[in-house]
Amino acid sequence: MPLSFWDKRRKLSMFLVYNSDVLSENDFCLSANDRAFQYGDGLFETIRYEDHQVWFWPDHLDRLTDGMAALQLNQPEPHFAETIFQHIQTLLSANQLTDQSVRIKVQVWRQSGGLYTPAQNSFNLLITTKPSSSFSISEKTAVGIFEDFRVLKSPVSSFKTINSLSYVLAGLYKQQHGFDEVILLDTNGNLGECLASNLFWFSRQTLFTPSLDTGCINGILRRQLLRLAVQKGLTVQEGLFQPASLMQAEAVFCTNVMGIQWLNQVNGIRIETASSSDAFTLLNLLFAQLHG
Repeated sequence: MPLSFWDKRRKLSMFLVYNSDVLSENDFCLSANDRAFQYGDGLFETIRYEDHQVWFWPDHLDRLTDGMAALQLNQPEPHFAETIFQHIQTLLSANQLTDQSVRIKVQVWRQSGGLYTPAQNSFNLLITTKPSSSFSISEKTAVGIFEDFRVLKSPVSSFKTINSLSYVLAGLYKQQHGFDEVILLDTNGNLGECLASNLFWFSRQTLFTPSLDTGCINGILRRQLLRLAVQKGLTVQEGLFQPASLMQAEAVFCTNVMGIQWLNQVNGIRIETASSSDAFTLLNLLFAQLHG
C-alpha cells in the first residue's frame, strides 16, 4: 500500500530527545510561552562525534553545568552526565549515525512561567543529532573585522547561550561583504573571537589568544589547544590585544570543535603563513593531536 504524504514525512524524520522522551522531529513542538522562544533563556553545546567517539565530552559537560549554574537553573540530578551520554548513544543508533561524523547539539533552557523574572528554575533538555563533515583543517582567504556589535564580558559570556544576536548580525555582515570569516572585537576594540570559533595567532614561539576578559566564548577546542601547547613547551599568552597585533603574526587561525581554519588575509592584509615553515609545521603537529 503506497505511503501517504505524512507517512513519508514521518519515515524521513530524524529522532530527538526532549527531556526523557525519544520523539520524531515531526512530533516535537513547543508552547508559544516557552522561555527559549520568548527570552532566549538557555544554553547549548555543539559536540562532535567521530570515529565512534564523543569528543571532549568532559569539557562539554563542565561548560554546560557551569553555564546552568550561572543561569541559576536547578542543579542537575547526580546522574545527569550519564543520562545525557546515554541519550546521545540512543539517538546515534536510532538515527543510524553510529558510523558517521555527527554534529550533536545539547540544549538546556528554563521551563515556562513568568516574564523577565522566571516563575521557576527547572529546565528542559533537548538533544539532536545531524550528519556532519569530519574534523578538518582548512583555509579562509578573506577575513573582515565586524565592528558594529561588540562582545562584552559578563557572568554568562564564556558560555554558549541561545541569545545569539551578535553572532547573527556578524554572520549577515560576513555574507553581505563576501567574507569567508569575520572577527568580533570587545567594547574596547580588542580582538575578541571569530563568528563561531576562537581566534589564535603565533609569533616568536608564542601562541596568542584573546583573554576570556574580552567576553569571548570559552571554546572547547580552545581549552584543548592551550593545554596541549603548554605540554609541548610553547609559551602561551592570553590577553587584550588590538587588531594590529595580527599584522606581526607568523600564522593566524581560528578553532572550534568541527575544525581549524588558517586565516590568510585580515582586512586586506595578507598573513604569510606559508613562508613561515617552522610555525606552520609546529602548529600542524599540535592540530594533528586534536582530531584523532
